[in-house]
Amino acid sequence: MRLKRLEIGILLFGAAFLAVIAIFFRSAPAPKSSEGKIAAARGSAGVPAGAPGGQPTTLLQGFDYTESVGERPLFRIRSERTIGFGSGVGLPPNWYALEKVSLTLYPETGAPVTVLADRAQYDDRTKAAVLSGNVRWVESQEGGLGETEKLEFEPSKRTLRAPTNIHFTRGTFDVRATSGTYEVGSRKLALAGPIRGSGTGQGSGGLSSIAADSGEYRRDEAVVELAGNVSATSAKGDTLACRRLLMRLSPETNKPEWARAFSNVTGTLAPSATGTAARAYSADEAALFFDPAGEVRSIHLTGNPAAVTEPKRKLTARSVDLEVAGGRPVSARANGDVRLRSDRGNAEAARASASFAPGGDFQTLELEGDVHLEGDGRTGRADRVVDLPDRGVWLLTSSPEKSATVEESGSRVSASRIEIDRDRKTLRAEGKARSVFVPEKDRPANGSAFLGDPTRPTYGKAEKIVLDQGTRLASLSGAASLWQDSSSVFADDITLNDVEKSAAAVGKVRAVLTRVEAKQPGARPEPTVVSARRLLYRESEASAVFEDGVVVTRGAWRASGDRGVAFFTKDRKLERVELSGGVTLADRATGRTGAADKAVDYPNEGRTVLHGTPARVSDAEGNRVAGSTLTITGRGKNVEVTAPEGGRTETIHKTRAN
Repeated sequence: MRLKRLEIGILLFGAAFLAVIAIFFRSAPAPKSSEGKIAAARGSAGVPAGAPGGQPTTLLQGFDYTESVGERPLFRIRSERTIGFGSGVGLPPNWYALEKVSLTLYPETGAPVTVLADRAQYDDRTKAAVLSGNVRWVESQEGGLGETEKLEFEPSKRTLRAPTNIHFTRGTFDVRATSGTYEVGSRKLALAGPIRGSGTGQGSGGLSSIAADSGEYRRDEAVVELAGNVSATSAKGDTLACRRLLMRLSPETNKPEWARAFSNVTGTLAPSATGTAARAYSADEAALFFDPAGEVRSIHLTGNPAAVTEPKRKLTARSVDLEVAGGRPVSARANGDVRLRSDRGNAEAARASASFAPGGDFQTLELEGDVHLEGDGRTGRADRVVDLPDRGVWLLTSSPEKSATVEESGSRVSASRIEIDRDRKTLRAEGKARSVFVPEKDRPANGSAFLGDPTRPTYGKAEKIVLDQGTRLASLSGAASLWQDSSSVFADDITLNDVEKSAAAVGKVRAVLTRVEAKQPGARPEPTVVSARRLLYRESEASAVFEDGVVVTRGAWRASGDRGVAFFTKDRKLERVELSGGVTLADRATGRTGAADKAVDYPNEGRTVLHGTPARVSDAEGNRVAGSTLTITGRGKNVEVTAPEGGRTETIHKTRAN
């Protein structure tokens, strides 16, 4: 956001007033006549008839009068030709008609004011004068010119009043006002409007037009004030409008130090040659601060709210501060109810700060205090958010009391820190990460479907959770877990693949699987718990494969093997678990143990089938049975033996000693 509007601000006041002021403070020669004396020379010239001072009594070739108090002059009036009027012939005149007039006023401080006119009426009794006919004053150093048709001097009030139109020019810039008054004592110039100014922009700092209902310049304060429908436009297309405008000028350099705009402040900044887009701004009040060279260095906007608007971005807040260098903003701060709307998303916060690239885009953006984000189908909340546009990254951090959260399509992730990579379409949550995975409409299942109902949410937690929207992968690392109702899986790392509808877990895997509800009246359903080093679930096969140190427990029943496979029904309930590779089992409730090459457990039926060469089962009393297939039923109470074809079974039954 480049801010050439200071040129507007400066010339807003400067063009209308600096020309006027410099003109009014044109140097004049020191008076030579003594106090109250008139230096005159008689001559022969025509005498005007019907003069308001009475009868013409004196004809003077020249007129030079200085009014003084002690050694200090108050004013000096001179003319090349004068006619005096009195109450009768031969009596001293008390009123004069002057031609080719010069009136110089001497303020207590500062340079004197000199005004030239074709004619003047001078009252010797009140010392008042009315100048008319090509009334003008010139700023010799800058080439400024001021003119009006009539100027009234009232010595008792020490004022110059122009009751008719006033016209000022400096270079190519032209300013007009309806009337004006200059107070010699306070060195205050007031202009009545409408005030209108226009030019090409050359020699006026780029200002091409200016307007106000009234204006005032207070020389001792070095302050310019415009009021009523204030507006200005630069040759480059910048605009400014407000109800009232103040600007302080440097007494040494006459360059602006600061400017303040009040009430209904609006403006626009034209596009720059570097490609920055046009910007509009609005506020209740605006303050501009300038460097020693007269260039704006910062802008402060306040309002309810203040706003800065671009084609693809709008910022609103109770206050906005812009730091400027080289005619463009390099950083910004916003406080109070900050709202940012853009084509990339929306944000709300208590505070915001930003740095800008030469083209006007954000280099960095920081939001603080109850931050709320919306964009790319996501919403986020955090205590602090940092946007890094060159990396396409949002960083969300939590407060000590509340985690940062991101929601998308009903799913939610929370953590101490969340990183959203917009280009890679990834989300990374770290530090006590929590998640809720909600199936999307018409796409119910993901890799966690084996935990239960695929149309219901699944919950997760880990030290780190990474969601990749491009590959549709979800990774949970560091004490990771997923659960739905009583079903769950725990592991060091868990990965969900939403494309393949699969899940993988490694490192201290522990799965709690819900079986089909028991049909027997009064039976209490018991979950099956499987632990291993690795887990792989594929929905297409409706099975979960466990590897390396597999242990299956169901109540008091426990079995182990090298590999295990859990099979699920159509409604994702556990149907059976198959173990293979050095299978052993034990049932504490019945005291029975067993060994086999393979075991198939049907938890809903309370039935376990062992296969081996042979499979063996022993009870607590030392009774043993062996066969190629052993079927344990009745919740471990009965064992059925099946011999292989052409083979045999073996049963050892120990009798009691008595």
